[in-house]
Amino acid sequence: MTRLRRTMLYVPGNNPGMIRDAGIYAADCIMFDLEDSVSLAEKDSARFLVHEALNKLTYPGKELLVRINGLDSEHGIQDLEASVTTGNAAIRLPKTNNAQEVIDCDDEITRIEKEAGLEVGSTRMMAAIESAEGALNAQSIALASPRLVGIAIGAEDYVTDLKTTR
Repeated sequence: MTRLRRTMLYVPGNNPGMIRDAGIYAADCIMFDLEDSVSLAEKDSARFLVHEALNKLTYPGKELLVRINGLDSEHGIQDLEASVTTGNAAIRLPKTNNAQEVIDCDDEITRIEKEAGLEVGSTRMMAAIESAEGALNAQSIALASPRLVGIAIGAEDYVTDLKTTR
């Protein structure tokens, strides 16, 4: 299926009002953020809110994504489990530096799909390149998984990594 991704609305996963109202805007995609926009103290509650929204709310015509915390953090696997089990959203992998990170995420998603009784391969992924290392590895990242449907550049983190400004 060809899908337009002209606009993407970032919604902090810890903001119930924004989660509820996200569908009223004309964005092509809604990305529920569990990563940078959520403080450490609110990670668990944000994960719960996003899981419930994906299970109970509808966003007609919108592509839904969840930006998880990195798998190298204490929150990444829990974010995946809460998001993938709904069967309703793609996963946005943050700060992707190399193909192995995509492969590792794909492996975890496959495990979760099997455990949840979902069709293996049904969860799509996007990767965010947010460093010079990621930019240099963009081709291998793009080819790392058949789940990968897009790559985006995270401009703020990218310029920070380059020690410059936009």
